[in-house]
Amino acid sequence: METLLRETFLPKELLVLDVSLEHAGHPGMTKDSKETHFRIKMSSDSLQGKSTVEQHRAVYDVLGPEFKKGLHALEMDLSSP
Repeated sequence: METLLRETFLPKELLVLDVSLEHAGHPGMTKDSKETHFRIKMSSDSLQGKSTVEQHRAVYDVLGPEFKKGLHALEMDLSSP
């Protein structure tokens, strides 16, 4: 996931945190669920001039295949420098 974000957005700042353990016990989470919830903080020139919704859609478009592999939720703090 981090590689995809770096290659696509060339971020000035990127932090990807696995926060799956914070969601243990939630519906849909089983003992076998791993790496399902992530927090992303990213600053990239490519996000400049885009609304928050457009920024989030751009990230979801890039990470779409990850949802098919088990990614369940993203918390995003996105900006342009």
